[in-house]
Amino acid sequence: MKIKRFLAGLLAAALVCGLMVVVPASAATGGTSTSGFTDITDPAVAEAAEVLRLLGVVNGTGGTSFNPGGTLTRAEFCKMAIEIMGKGEEASAQMNRTIFLDVKGDHWARGYINLAASTRLGATEEGGGGEMLMVGVGDGTFRPNQTITFAEAVTIMMRILGYTASDVASGSSWYSGYLSSAAVIGLTDGVSLTWNSTITRGQTAILFENMLYTNPKGAETPYLTQLGGSITDEAVIISLDATAADGTASCILTTGSADPYKTNHVPFDSTLAGARAKLVLDKNSKVIAIMPSEGGTQRTTSVVSAEINSVTVSGGEKLDVPPTTTVYRESGETTYKDIYLNLKTGSPLVLHYGVTGKLEYLYLPSNLAAEEAAVAKGTVSGNPFASLVGNDTGYQIVKNGLPATLSDIRQYDVATYDKASKTLYVSDLRLTGVYENVSPSPATPLTVTMMGATFPVLSSAYTDLSSFKIGDVITLLLTSDGQVAGAVSPSVAKSTTVGVVEMKGTNATVTPLADIRDADGKKVVFSGATAYSEESAAQMQGQLVTVSSTKLGMLSLSRLSGSGASGALDMSTRTLGSDKLADNVVLYERVGKGAPVEISFDQLTRTTVPADKITYVGKDYAGRVNFIVFDDVTGDQYTYGFAKKGTVTGGSSSMSYSNTCVSVEIGNDTYSDQLITGAAITENMPIGITASLDEIDGFHKLSNWVTLKAVENVPRSAFELNEYINPESKAPIGTVTTRDMVLPVAGNVLCYNKTTKSWFASLDEARAYSDTLTIYYDRAPQEGGKVRLVVVG
Repeated sequence: MKIKRFLAGLLAAALVCGLMVVVPASAATGGTSTSGFTDITDPAVAEAAEVLRLLGVVNGTGGTSFNPGGTLTRAEFCKMAIEIMGKGEEASAQMNRTIFLDVKGDHWARGYINLAASTRLGATEEGGGGEMLMVGVGDGTFRPNQTITFAEAVTIMMRILGYTASDVASGSSWYSGYLSSAAVIGLTDGVSLTWNSTITRGQTAILFENMLYTNPKGAETPYLTQLGGSITDEAVIISLDATAADGTASCILTTGSADPYKTNHVPFDSTLAGARAKLVLDKNSKVIAIMPSEGGTQRTTSVVSAEINSVTVSGGEKLDVPPTTTVYRESGETTYKDIYLNLKTGSPLVLHYGVTGKLEYLYLPSNLAAEEAAVAKGTVSGNPFASLVGNDTGYQIVKNGLPATLSDIRQYDVATYDKASKTLYVSDLRLTGVYENVSPSPATPLTVTMMGATFPVLSSAYTDLSSFKIGDVITLLLTSDGQVAGAVSPSVAKSTTVGVVEMKGTNATVTPLADIRDADGKKVVFSGATAYSEESAAQMQGQLVTVSSTKLGMLSLSRLSGSGASGALDMSTRTLGSDKLADNVVLYERVGKGAPVEISFDQLTRTTVPADKITYVGKDYAGRVNFIVFDDVTGDQYTYGFAKKGTVTGGSSSMSYSNTCVSVEIGNDTYSDQLITGAAITENMPIGITASLDEIDGFHKLSNWVTLKAVENVPRSAFELNEYINPESKAPIGTVTTRDMVLPVAGNVLCYNKTTKSWFASLDEARAYSDTLTIYYDRAPQEGGKVRLVVVG
């Protein structure tokens, strides 16, 4: 297997497929040197030089310089040839011999030259034949300072690989056979020169690296093995920064390996983490190179949202992910169904596809809580977070979970840097409230408390917090995961924390939309009294608000200042009117006075949603639509079943009263909550009901209800269901085709047996029971309708 041919194929495939393909560090850096030598810009040369440095073949031209464009003398090349053969230690014993008149006793390469001129290669077992590694020029001299040519260099390498003149094709000159045979076995891949061209140090490095992976004459393993090296079986790279049992850092950990491999290689490109690859080891089992798999492609992206059988990634693309897909991470191996709920927006994600295009596994780069952060406090110019990224280049910027650029950074934005994934995470999340407490002391504020929640504090906030005292109203500048990176006066920056409010009298509970975690890792919820009257508080029920606090124990709620839609939502183009949707747009649906409920795009089965069904539109810092509230567009906020009428009583012994209520039967002896209503609903009619946030004596009122429409005699073959069905999802699980329409089937469709008066556990059971079924749907499919109930018997 020839690594250079492989790299060329991978890079070509990357251009064709438009995917980020993980390749060896030299090819993955996009021109950045992956070498201990700092003057190499060509990635292929950088990696080749690094491998040779680790093997002791080269040590540069002084300091960290390699001089890749410089030429090589015959003496310099002779030394490299001896070292690549593992004979460097034998050179000193040859210093006292005189073989060539122009290689005096004080010549630095005398031992190497004499050893090369005395080393016969390609000899038979009887000792006959073969050729010297290097010879003079025919007049008793070696001409050590003469520049070596391409033909000379290749001929010497072919001799090291065991080839003699009798093994190569004959030609019109001494070098023709060697050059043509070298091309056939891949020795000269990546270097195209005429026979008498001088060869640069960089080109020579590539040739020597090629030789390591080329099988010598008659051998079944590459030349590297003759030096005591080896190539591991293919495995997935779990970590590029593991720690060995003896404390050695920056080791390489792969699947199937109990202990990480040590390496003296400069840090490998971070994009190799998660790649399926072979490790190239020296005689001491240290990693000198990484060879990614020849099959498949690898794509690096970030998470927007995750479902049980899919993940939406940066750019809005939704990718299918079978729940049993293997997931690798530094903490061990797991499956997608076990971790998808913990995937946060903006988390880096690597997807590995096989040669057939099938997803083989996922890799989650380390995304530990940041220990350092920075705040863009001044007018933003350049990169205000340069101190975090250091000398790294090629890093990506993610702001509020979306790809961003430096131009998207605003004053008082906060950033943390994940070096493993080379990602700069930027957040504009802020929380304004009373500085309630600090621990362990104001001088060392490791945690602070605001609105009853305790937040971890990063060192970047220490100086800021020292300017405030307990009881002050301040604005915390938070990282995307809720760590305090800074603090300012509310007159400078105000709260941006948005949530859904639930009122109990005049007390409010606000659940933030952002996944903010406290110091114990628990999701933060804010609770407190408000200054609203009972009547005004009722109007805040279920509203989307920005939450803050100016008094201990009190919450200040500000309704989001947005507007209705300027046009229809187009699902195919992901636009709302003329505005583009943000990749991480949040969708909510509300029915009447019911609570807003977050929904997914999967639940929107209609191709467009008219503007009059959109009650609120919010936009992010870049003018992208990042928040939409719909008015009853999916039908999924209703509970469906057979109507059951009843009454509830209230009042006191001196004055009692009763109210008519309705619930629905949804299973065997199972009913929904009773909702107070005066609607003319008939007992046992198939309906859907949804609750209002308004209550009477602890019972919610009915917000709205729908009568289900029936289609009879639907054959069971008319159903086309998805391969995998998530029982917890409300997204459609397939479709059913009738004579008049194609209806999506709701994920929580109910199935009833009229003959036995019992409920089925699944749609498959109902279809197995009868050849024909009666389906009930809530509205026309073009209006978002779905099959809600199936009845047999």
